[in-house]
Amino acid sequence: MKSLVTHIILCLMVVSALAQENLAVKYTVQNRDTDSGKLYSYEMVLVANPQKSLFYNTESLYCDSCNSTPEGKAKLRDIQMKAWRVVHPDGTVTMDGRKLGLAPEKKQFLYVAKDHKAGELTVYDHKGEGLYRYTEPMSDIEWKIMENSTKNILGYECMMAQSDYHGRTWTVWFAPEIPIQDGPWKLRGLPGVILGAEGENDFHIEATEAGITSLPVPDMYLVRDYEKGERKKILADHEHYINNLESILAAQGIKINGDGSPANLPKYDRQRRAWETDY
Repeated sequence: MKSLVTHIILCLMVVSALAQENLAVKYTVQNRDTDSGKLYSYEMVLVANPQKSLFYNTESLYCDSCNSTPEGKAKLRDIQMKAWRVVHPDGTVTMDGRKLGLAPEKKQFLYVAKDHKAGELTVYDHKGEGLYRYTEPMSDIEWKIMENSTKNILGYECMMAQSDYHGRTWTVWFAPEIPIQDGPWKLRGLPGVILGAEGENDFHIEATEAGITSLPVPDMYLVRDYEKGERKKILADHEHYINNLESILAAQGIKINGDGSPANLPKYDRQRRAWETDY
């Protein structure tokens, strides 16, 4: 464990740097896909300063930035088509799904923008059949700090804290040496950035890189594409959509099974698939 003097010096250095630059943390996130229920991992980034932050996927942000202008949209589509298409000897052209990873593609829809000065955060995500956003206060997480429980993440001695938040118990590890009261997803409000988090039923987040960046906190693109709503209703409507997906598609003339037989899709298990269960 670093000495007290070293700890104070490091904190002062970080505060001084953050006054001019931002903190960037890359996380590996693991949870169950809200649609399929399969467990999978993906990368997210937090760029933060004491005033604001954005939690996002870099590839998705790039795609949204391109799609925000006609020129950018055309450029992105050209890159994708060149990477995905296959030209056959007879001159026909097809798309090869195995090549999807060769070009930028929006796979993660979640963004969380925090405004510490206003004391609120805004979530942008794809739910049901569309894009939605909602804003809520940042004052509703009550943490219990476990001073005798620590964990080393990326060389930082992190302290444990726990909270019941929106229906799920979270255990997190925060680094007092990095005095930014922020973290991945909606998690925040501790005297140090959160570098690791675990929620019940296979929700895991852990930092893989952390450092100072000269990049600004990114702006959101295409905000007008997101319908504004209320958190609990958006989440409840998404669960209803998943539980009635087969009948919804059938009404649109789409059969999940080509022969028209029932697909028998599993019911949505919010405890295992939803970040929040209190709706």
